[in-house]
Amino acid sequence: MHKRVLVSALLIALPGAPALAEEATGGPRAELRGGAVWADGHTDPVLGIAAGYDFDLGDRTFLGGEIAGEKILTDGAYVELALTGRLGTAVSEKGSLFLASGYTFTHHGDGPHLGFGYEYHLGHGGTYLAAEYRHLFVDHHEANAVTIGIGTFF
Repeated sequence: MHKRVLVSALLIALPGAPALAEEATGGPRAELRGGAVWADGHTDPVLGIAAGYDFDLGDRTFLGGEIAGEKILTDGAYVELALTGRLGTAVSEKGSLFLASGYTFTHHGDGPHLGFGYEYHLGHGGTYLAAEYRHLFVDHHEANAVTIGIGTFF
């Protein structure tokens, strides 16, 4: 029940966050995400949150890091934590592509992950939409995930 209350509170609070944010694409950020994960012939929904910080490396390039918690929405699944580094570049006035690499801690074992994604900045404060693919490399249990999210820079 506590998880439902926390997720509900985040969903209520996130739309108000752009009022606190500047027109920014670097700095601290928070994101809600959801999607699908598949492994071993099974596909399940996933829901997660992330917090990170992106450093502007010039006009078009950024380097960042994040910590994320994601829950596969099936009985017996645990929250998985991930530490991720991101390197990206602007591909348009409002869009950025990035590569992601890091380490995930799961109940199946721990291992590295690699992925890529796209962020589209909505122009309302620091609000953005994101899509990401990740592949998790854990011994005897590799998995793939695709998520979409909404976030904001502060």
